[in-house]
Amino acid sequence: MSELLPRARDWVEAVHPHAPHLLRTEAWALELEPGAGEALRLAAVVHDIERAFPDDGPGWDSARDWDSPDYNRWHQDRCAEIASAWLRDQQAPDALVAQVAALIRVHEEGGWREADLLQAADSLSFLETMVPLVVGWVQRGRAPRERAAAKLRNSVERMAPGMDRARELAALYLETGLRAVAGAREEARR
Repeated sequence: MSELLPRARDWVEAVHPHAPHLLRTEAWALELEPGAGEALRLAAVVHDIERAFPDDGPGWDSARDWDSPDYNRWHQDRCAEIASAWLRDQQAPDALVAQVAALIRVHEEGGWREADLLQAADSLSFLETMVPLVVGWVQRGRAPRERAAAKLRNSVERMAPGMDRARELAALYLETGLRAVAGAREEARR
């Protein structure tokens, strides 16, 4: 492994509002695949990097649009572009930049073994670290309870066939998250 991973972790910790989610995604990738290579680990660390550089695109709202194919395409492509630029600035080999970008461009849906691992690790980390964000959607009136709960359930449902261990690991986090969303006090609708 090169020095890129520690530099990527440092970068994420310095710029990303949800750095623990990205760092835990790498940890989950290693839990699911102890021999995970550098490209998968780098992709895990920087897969959501665009959220550190706000740009609403065409008025996107992650609380509302998380299941929109157009939103997810925009999000994945923007993350891959930002990550690729950073990797090139770090003088990463072109082949590694291409591998990382390819994984990030499909981190919401997977598609091949490494991509499926990244997607499952992202889902596990989301359920472990981001439930307070989803509860906040409900509390601030950005999403009704049912929609917030659907986002959490989707984190498990979207895992690829063959990700049985990831689903098992996610079950407790999902149950805890659903209880938190069910107990969230909704802001009055106006």
